[in-house]
Amino acid sequence: MKLSASYRYLYHYQVEISSPMEGRVLKSVSKDPVTFRGSSSGFFLLRYKYSLHKRSNILSFRVNPSVLKPLPGVEDAFYFNSLILKDWISEMLDESVTVDDIVSDTLVFIIPKSFQKKVPVCLHSDLTFSPQYMPLEMVALVPDSVYITGEESIVSGIDSVFTEKVMGRNLTRTFQGVAGIEPIPGVEISENETVYSLKVGRYVERAVEVDIQARNVPPGSRMVLVPSSVKAVFREEYGRKKPLEKEDFIAYVDYGEASLSESGKAKVKMDWMPEGVLKISLDPPFVDRIIVE
Repeated sequence: MKLSASYRYLYHYQVEISSPMEGRVLKSVSKDPVTFRGSSSGFFLLRYKYSLHKRSNILSFRVNPSVLKPLPGVEDAFYFNSLILKDWISEMLDESVTVDDIVSDTLVFIIPKSFQKKVPVCLHSDLTFSPQYMPLEMVALVPDSVYITGEESIVSGIDSVFTEKVMGRNLTRTFQGVAGIEPIPGVEISENETVYSLKVGRYVERAVEVDIQARNVPPGSRMVLVPSSVKAVFREEYGRKKPLEKEDFIAYVDYGEASLSESGKAKVKMDWMPEGVLKISLDPPFVDRIIVE
């Protein structure tokens, strides 16, 4: 074969169409390939034969819904005369092939009814922070949710979409940018990217000793907690005008939950999180409880 010479050959291409039919999925691939005779250079023919092994011989077209006709007796099946593709095929192949005639006269597509729902966008990230720096707020995404459309059997099993991986190292300031949304095979996503922003700042870590309250103790009963206080270790934003003190925290044990504990241990909870606290832990997280009736 001379790569510069012209050869006549029988070509086979799968056809993917995009057709906005109301209530149905947007894209579909033909059940059978479109087959046509044409002439091309030896170079293109060699490339075509090589691509057969990689299953990459697909031509994509946007088709007016009026062209598609229901196929009698087959649910969700539509067809059109492949002759309408003759002038487009050469253009799709960058004029590398001169199409002589279309051998397969009909192309059939299965276009199922579509199902749509709204799901959140999740940032796929790998971030590290410089010493004494951390996120001051939850990451903000715009948009933070998208609509996904496709076959119900596929869409119903999806509860979120993810962005491409975003990386940041030794962060000390607000981290922001644009991330593409990862595609899902067989699903149309209303947006293809989201804007992310993460406020990063410096923190200081402190600790205060907080007394534990016994709550919801019924009349005639008493609950003794050992120890009677816990250490609250917390982080707050650097530069806070009024440092937090032990009076800003309230720790408690609920009698109803503690009385059901077979081990005699009770979980200590915080009544509320003071404004400006970025992270908190209690030491110890569990205490012994003694109930006196």
